[in-house]
Amino acid sequence: MKVPVSAVVITYNEERNIERCLQSLARLTNDIIVVDSFSRDSTEEICRKYNVNFLRRKWEGYGPTKNLGNSYARYDYILSLDADEELSGELINEIKSEFNNKPQYDCYEVPRKSNFCGKWLRFGHWNPESHIRIFRKDKIYWDSSPVHEKLCFEKNTTIKKLKGSILHYTIYSLDQYDQKNDKYSTLAAERLFKDGKKPGFIKLYISPFYRFFHSYILKLGVLDGYYGYVIAKETGKVTFQKYNKLKKLRAEK
Repeated sequence: MKVPVSAVVITYNEERNIERCLQSLARLTNDIIVVDSFSRDSTEEICRKYNVNFLRRKWEGYGPTKNLGNSYARYDYILSLDADEELSGELINEIKSEFNNKPQYDCYEVPRKSNFCGKWLRFGHWNPESHIRIFRKDKIYWDSSPVHEKLCFEKNTTIKKLKGSILHYTIYSLDQYDQKNDKYSTLAAERLFKDGKKPGFIKLYISPFYRFFHSYILKLGVLDGYYGYVIAKETGKVTFQKYNKLKKLRAEK
């Protein structure tokens, strides 16, 4: 049985991930919206195999693109899923149970498990991790951030935390991880520059070390072995890159 929830996914060259994502969503809903930023691989071809509303739009940032997809939703509730994620069977059953009757909450927070280079992570700064992924479209929307977009809430928004997980296939290789972090640090630096922020000594040199220490020691990333160390090291590195790029942007002003 399908439930009255509209799923929204944004894509760009996601042929490696998108079928797994759509297969899980097809078990839950008959309203799936994919907003694609002119992928050059077989993303569109794969999506056309499923009953989806496939939209091609120029990239305008994560928040605006997701909001565009939300505007095409047929139902009152949005399920926001990334192309490299899928719904676990437990989560699908839990959502069906919740929406078989009239839902009682404005939004639902969902745990997420991350797979890094084939290993399911248990520790580090990604764990425990949960995000609001199901929400009323008339009350909640994404902000305009170019990266790490956030949901904007009305006062007195009601939230329920679900138990089933979203499965996140985040990184397949260390080269991909490095490229992703370079992209995100650039976007973050541009946002900080736009907001008039300054890269002081603490942000440039103390924050990167603390981010490594927090992930590897305080959040027990050491127990995830080699990849726990890699993630902690890259977390410190990307923090430095972000503020160093901000420093260069201010120098070029």
